[in-house]
Amino acid sequence: MGSDYSFVVVKNGVLLTGKRGGGIKIILETIDELGGDMQGSTVGSRSLGKASALLCVYAKVSGVYTPQATKKAIAVLIRANIPGRADKMIPFLKNKDGTDLSPFETMLMDVDSPEEAYNILKKTLTKT
Repeated sequence: MGSDYSFVVVKNGVLLTGKRGGGIKIILETIDELGGDMQGSTVGSRSLGKASALLCVYAKVSGVYTPQATKKAIAVLIRANIPGRADKMIPFLKNKDGTDLSPFETMLMDVDSPEEAYNILKKTLTKT
């Protein structure tokens, strides 16, 4: 497996998919491509914010690993009883310029429902 993947889904020791690139878009694409096959899988992501964590809960994954995560992301996983491991905690995910909070983190600040998060993100990203 290439170590340059930024997002992977593994189930029963088999790599279901590995994607390069960043952002929420690849997670949404993976959910749409794999559908129910994501249920019970383990996800590896380059970074994990609240938006990504809510999508992992929505996809019913059974575990998440990331080199860096926000406290809000880990809290989402804990509430959903999904084991998560982060090597490092970060205060927040930054936007592409590195100047401010990620727009998806801002968008979902007051959202706790994985279904609502999925629908908001899907609607937003299909416009772009």
